[in-house]
Amino acid sequence: METFFNEILGLGADFIAEFRFIFWYFISGVALEALVRTYGWHIRLRSWLEKFGHGSIWVATGLGLFSPLCACGVLPLTVSMIMAGVPFAPAMALLVTSPLMSPAGYTLTVWELGHQWALVKLISAALMGIFAGYTTLYFARRWSLDNNQNLFSRGIPRGDFHDPDYPCEDLQCDCRKQFSKRYVESRTTNRFFIFLGKFVDGTLKVGKFAVLGVAISVLASRYIPAEWIEPLLTNTFPLSIPLIAFATIPLHINQIMASAILYGFVDLPLAKGPGLAFLVGGPVIALPVMAVFLAFFRRRIFFLYLGICLTGTIGIAYAYHYLF
Repeated sequence: METFFNEILGLGADFIAEFRFIFWYFISGVALEALVRTYGWHIRLRSWLEKFGHGSIWVATGLGLFSPLCACGVLPLTVSMIMAGVPFAPAMALLVTSPLMSPAGYTLTVWELGHQWALVKLISAALMGIFAGYTTLYFARRWSLDNNQNLFSRGIPRGDFHDPDYPCEDLQCDCRKQFSKRYVESRTTNRFFIFLGKFVDGTLKVGKFAVLGVAISVLASRYIPAEWIEPLLTNTFPLSIPLIAFATIPLHINQIMASAILYGFVDLPLAKGPGLAFLVGGPVIALPVMAVFLAFFRRRIFFLYLGICLTGTIGIAYAYHYLF
């Protein structure tokens, strides 16, 4: 029994030591996201995109890099944009880019994996968005998808996705459940207090994934033999990149968890290609998003989304590994 308690204490000490190192990066990233949410910059995406032509793909990608929304959070916004007439190509660029990068995601990656990995992750997110936008544009023309309604396999209920009575739970936005919406914004219009409310929301949302990621990292580094992980993450054989990319499909790992999990293996040393495949593939290939695509979009649109995510992840990972 004494050995068991000593092991628990050791795990706790390791976890606290690891989390202490990322704390200030975590706080600064959450503060930046709270600022974005306070002024509603991510909600104005639709009006901004409508002002641009083909350049809207680049604009959507740029906005996605600063969006605090994960794959599940950006999906209702993307669908509402498509239904409002925003072209499918920039909407897809936003859908792919937003889960890969955010202010909190960047600052945490800087601390956990270093400035180089954070910069590569940022550039990869931008390249994925541009690739998604122009690939979608090509197939939209080839499949005559000028009318956005041709994208859907069945009707999507009209109405506001933010409405708590919206009839489709898969697309309903849960922002009204957040502390800042339920209490702060219903009682005051003061920007400072709204910012504090958004900060609390962000701390809880990002914090739970950061804690889970660090916990997985501590457990893996303590109990999983390095020789089990090393062949994949040090790229000792050429198929490790596609294997990791396909392995992320059943996993629902967002950008915060992805960098936190890799933090425990950065001293292997972490190989460029496999590491980037995990950082990109984990957040962008989200099971809940794929489920919505299967349920509401035509099959070819689902395979287009999945194909963009997989080929983009594998291509960028191989390019980073062999060209740099």
